[in-house]
Amino acid sequence: MNASLKTAGWLGAALPMLAAMIDVTPAQAQSSARELPAVVVDQPSRPPAARSRPAPSRQSASAASRRAAQRAQTAPDAAATAGARAETATGPVRGYLANQSGTGTKTDTPLRETPQSITVVTADRVTDQGALTVQESLRYVPGVFADAYGPDSRGDYPRIRGQDPNIYLDGTRVVNTWQFNEWRPDPFTLERIEVLRGPASVLYGDTSTAGLLNLVSKRPQAEAFNEIGVQYGSFNRKQVQLDSTGKLTKDGEWLYRFIGVFRDSNTQTDYVPDDRIVLAPSLTWRPTNNTNWTVLGTYQKDTTGSSTAFLPHEGTLFPGPNGLVPVRRFVSEPGFDKYQTETGAVSSLFEHSFGDGLKIRQNMRYAHVEGIYRTMYPDWSSNPADPFLDHPQHRTVARWFSSRQTTKDSFTSDSNAELKFATGAITHKALFGVDYRALGERASSSGEILDPRPFDLYAPVYNGIVAPLLSPEPDLRQSQLGLYAQDQMRLGPWLAVVGLRQDFVSNNVQGAPAEDTRATTGRAGLMYELPFGLTPYVTYAQSFTPIFGSGICVGGTCKAQQGEMVELGFKYNPMPGTAINGAIFDTTEKNRLASSPSALLSVQTGQVRIRGAELELISRVTPDLDLIGAYSYLNATVESGDNAGKRVETVPEHQASLWAKYRLTAFGLQGVTIGGGVRYIGESWDGTDTIRTPDYTLFDAMIRYETGPWRFQVNASNLADKRHVTTCLARGDCFFGLGRTVLGSATYRF
Repeated sequence: MNASLKTAGWLGAALPMLAAMIDVTPAQAQSSARELPAVVVDQPSRPPAARSRPAPSRQSASAASRRAAQRAQTAPDAAATAGARAETATGPVRGYLANQSGTGTKTDTPLRETPQSITVVTADRVTDQGALTVQESLRYVPGVFADAYGPDSRGDYPRIRGQDPNIYLDGTRVVNTWQFNEWRPDPFTLERIEVLRGPASVLYGDTSTAGLLNLVSKRPQAEAFNEIGVQYGSFNRKQVQLDSTGKLTKDGEWLYRFIGVFRDSNTQTDYVPDDRIVLAPSLTWRPTNNTNWTVLGTYQKDTTGSSTAFLPHEGTLFPGPNGLVPVRRFVSEPGFDKYQTETGAVSSLFEHSFGDGLKIRQNMRYAHVEGIYRTMYPDWSSNPADPFLDHPQHRTVARWFSSRQTTKDSFTSDSNAELKFATGAITHKALFGVDYRALGERASSSGEILDPRPFDLYAPVYNGIVAPLLSPEPDLRQSQLGLYAQDQMRLGPWLAVVGLRQDFVSNNVQGAPAEDTRATTGRAGLMYELPFGLTPYVTYAQSFTPIFGSGICVGGTCKAQQGEMVELGFKYNPMPGTAINGAIFDTTEKNRLASSPSALLSVQTGQVRIRGAELELISRVTPDLDLIGAYSYLNATVESGDNAGKRVETVPEHQASLWAKYRLTAFGLQGVTIGGGVRYIGESWDGTDTIRTPDYTLFDAMIRYETGPWRFQVNASNLADKRHVTTCLARGDCFFGLGRTVLGSATYRF
């Protein structure tokens, strides 16, 4: 096992050097180095060389023409803007509709040819909607409960199809699910946020039945671009951000990019800051047209506190004798409460093409993350229905407090080879790869300690607290090695994707016997292209999720989660600039993480079954009008284990949203754009079918004015300032949603 892991790490580091050692012809090298095209880093692949084949019959030629017309119809709208660039799976997208993605297949593949539900949230969409975090950017994505636990200062915790997704950055794992003090990428550093719904373990190993978020970094571009912007908004938010990219050398062999974010802000919760520094330089080397190598560096420091108060049901979900607890209530102690995460990371993204038939890719990242987490929260564990110390006044509660410090070192690597070939009439795009990740964690903590002093939730008096002494926890070492193979096949209008993977997981806790786990997962999908832009599909996929990190599950380490899914759906492109996607699905998963009596730990249920349906519309209806629509239905129940027969916690049965953006050119108002959205979140339950969280509807708005290099924009979220609760759990606590926020920004581009 250890030998296999060392081999994987050696392979990951060696691939770029191997490619660099492979000779190219002098003429090819000379022309490539001196006349590199001024386009995006990820070059579009050249069309395949013509092959000698028998002349097709009239019938087959007609069918081929229809399919070619269909593909042309759904291709990027190059005519919309002069000099538009070919879209790639990792490059920029103009507007809201992406056509290419690499998340579902790890190859640059049209979304209409990927037999699974995927939504690409583009950088333009994030900007228009004024999203300030990754989870806020997902508010108009079907099947996603973006703010499931409200505006949490500790991380992004959306739910996809009723489960917790895994978060990746540039194709490798960046966040360990439900761990604290993890790297939290800033949306301004991202080119796109891709939401893959449903299992993807066949390619990524570590994904739940929810699927994954793949965050795609902004990378150096050959086309010069500079932007500096300032923001001011609710909670005294002040932010400066800058982005600069272009050529370092005249021929475009070397490209650069630098992104910076500097923020000083408060939050909806009293005494909780939201300060951030991000420095993200990157460099791309393109010695030939067939090779590019990008190195990205990141330094990020987040200083905040406990914006989530874990308040009891009474006073949040419904009023008590003293009315409702204010949304801004802070239940920890100023001066003691702290949530600080400092990250240093370097990533390498390498790609080399050996002509049209073979391409190799290798992505790897090393990250060092140091964290401090000190907090207090109400004691509702002994009696969730009545946690108050004073009766019948119902004002005061006891509080738990804890302190923990962590140091984490992680390494991730994914190396693969893509091979194109044909067997008779069937064309193949085969993928063979190995990925590896390792986590080392050192931590010290105080444990959870009860402070019995009464704390008044309605008129708090902060008495201070001395930080407890920390004791070292056993060191943790975890690793995962995966070997995978995939084949994307086409036979006329038929498309198929099949894949298989083998995972090896090692879990070593200091002082305990090592635990080794193996798992085999697969996926099979079939699609059929109809001549009028409709492509129905069916997919079966499996998931395997080892839980990395410590301090997650009650009783120590967590068991691996395993699941499977059947999905029947369609991709429909009725006209250029429009995509309508839909799916129905049935998933089951064992060992799902669920809430426990401790606010900081989880338990694992037996088996959960989630069935549902989704519908999505992304369209440029006219040159001045863009629409995004989404609807999802979820039926989630616990089939075995704790709370069998009950509905799964924090899963709204119905969700719907609609966003529209309109340019006022028809009214003679050049440069003025308005936007607005409505979000409906249905009712959900607490995990025992006892406490119901009611549904709510929220409204968002945007107005923008552009003149020359300047862009001025104002966004408002939850326009009516509706007080709402996103989730209440059976263990005794509720989570407030975000009230009205207004954000003004000014951006200068040059």
